[in-house]
Amino acid sequence: MPLPNTCRLLTRKTALEDMRVEEQPPPAPPAEGEALLAPELFSLTTNNVTYAAYGEAMRYWDFFPSGDEDWGLVPVWGFATVIGSRVEGVEVGERFYGYWPPATVLRVQPDKIGAHGFRDATAHRQALPAVYNQYFRCTQDPLYTPETEAFQALYRPLYMTAFTLADFIADHEGFGAQRVVLSSASSKTAYGTAFCIGNAFETVGLTSQRNAEFVAGSGCYHRTVTYDALRDLAPDTPTLYVDLSGNRDLRAEVHGHFQALRYSCVVGSAQTTELPGQQDLPGPPPTFFFAPDQIAKRMAEWGAEAFGQRLGSAWARFHAHVSDPQHDLLQVKTGEGLEAARAIFAQLLAGEVAPREGHVIQL
Repeated sequence: MPLPNTCRLLTRKTALEDMRVEEQPPPAPPAEGEALLAPELFSLTTNNVTYAAYGEAMRYWDFFPSGDEDWGLVPVWGFATVIGSRVEGVEVGERFYGYWPPATVLRVQPDKIGAHGFRDATAHRQALPAVYNQYFRCTQDPLYTPETEAFQALYRPLYMTAFTLADFIADHEGFGAQRVVLSSASSKTAYGTAFCIGNAFETVGLTSQRNAEFVAGSGCYHRTVTYDALRDLAPDTPTLYVDLSGNRDLRAEVHGHFQALRYSCVVGSAQTTELPGQQDLPGPPPTFFFAPDQIAKRMAEWGAEAFGQRLGSAWARFHAHVSDPQHDLLQVKTGEGLEAARAIFAQLLAGEVAPREGHVIQL
């Protein structure tokens, strides 16, 4: 059966608000050792804004080369179905969770195929972090249930960052801090991190006046503080700052106010698409957190099975928390097609998506 025409969503690397949907001819059938997968459901969150903002510095543009150095494909997380395969162990019709381009097809070279999935051995991806090259077979994935695909697409990549960030903080005994302050506290990664930290430290959600009620009602933080009330927090309490906003002015205010700042952790860019850059700041230098490094460390220390068990147990607790109606944390919004994806990404760039909204795209 001939394969259908394809399309993809391109983003101008130097002007992220400039996006276009490009149609392409049908892909060539898979060669020996190749498989074709069709992404069908993926999420769009501020995490994708971070991928675009740090696309050059962190090599996110390199996962799915567009063939045009001025335009890139912002990676997304979600589900795809095999539409062609010449690889034993990867069958047409199977469904996989993983890291995809915003496009209707991806060509892969499955390697290390096992019951739980495969690794893409395509040459250009081998120098990139291995965690992004893993594809999980839904029928064998302990985190998968068919009825929660939207929830998984939205939270799973963010929760992996949240889980490993909380573990990183615990691994270093909070760098001597007693309090963890998280900016952009209404973001899914922020409140997921606070949930994982639990009562190990006091967690403070730093947010806008508009989102303060949402953050306070999330059940994830010990305290909610608006940006204009930052200076109400005691400056001499040993503090760890988790920067999910990327806001340079806010970072400077945090460093200037907290005399006992123990660590400054840059995680995302929910409020900006500018790279962190150098700032002459008092206290510890802002340090970028890269989740794959902590994952690799724990995989080596705990082993893959133990890591998976800990993650799965924590994921189940988080799913129950988010699903609890008393917290009202999630309203899933489904868009159809890549034009809808373009519109949602533009809203994310402009900061116009309400924190309760979780946007998924169905292709």
